Amino acid sequence: MRIKVTFQHESGILVPWDYQYAVQQWVYKILAAADKDLATHLHNIGYVYEGKSFKLFNFGPWTCFPFKPNSNKGMWFNNPNSSLNVSFLLPEQLSTFVSGLFKDQSHTFFFKDKISIPVSIVQIELLPEPIFVDGSVTYELMTGCRISVHEVGHAHAQYIGPEHEDYHYFFIQNLVNKHRSSLLYKGEGNKEYTICMQVFDPVKSQKVNVPKDGKVVEMIGYKYPFELNAPADIHRTLYYAGAGEECSVGMGWVEKVIITNNKIS
Repeated sequence: MRIKVTFQHESGILVPWDYQYAVQQWVYKILAAADKDLATHLHNIGYVYEGKSFKLFNFGPWTCFPFKPNSNKGMWFNNPNSSLNVSFLLPEQLSTFVSGLFKDQSHTFFFKDKISIPVSIVQIELLPEPIFVDGSVTYELMTGCRISVHEVGHAHAQYIGPEHEDYHYFFIQNLVNKHRSSLLYKGEGNKEYTICMQVFDPVKSQKVNVPKDGKVVEMIGYKYPFELNAPADIHRTLYYAGAGEECSVGMGWVEKVIITNNKIS
């Protein structure tokens, strides 16, 4: 399920473009205040399926209106209120997250270059659950979807985009594995699914820098509208857990979109 969190802070703050890691750490902190074991499990292990680990939570773009982009540094938030949507696939995580949020009414985000932003949580809104049905649904990626593959001749995994011949396969396989990891958590067996997707223009790349093991890792994802034809429970997994890899640092956030006169709006 999804929650809209509204922050209050000083007007005119600068939020760096690479805010995602700080938000991820905030989510872990909130979870730890309510359920330390759950937070530790998510941070260190996640939900495992065939050797792959999934955190099964996601968050969307940090937004404020009005804001002014600074091409090199980040976003100037010219309003004392901003918001962030956070999503969990599993109801157990949702209830823990909500209770944790109410206990922790303030937080300071720390970023590189000694930037810090104190905030207060002034509103929590539980967003209504969409109706999930079998069939085709059109989405738009609001943050970049990261897909990486190991290719011959490369020592490290390579980030690929929708132009890659196997992109659809890896996108769908990641989504199915996410879903199956949640089924294992709930003690349910695997199912077979028939899924296909179509990517629409425009396709835009997005870079996200995340500190790992004392280094800054530059990850590349792609944002685009797309249509997914899948069973209802797969749509639900996509909506709440996100698309592609590293969703716990805000990559792969999707929104359902409406088609009007054959145009995406």
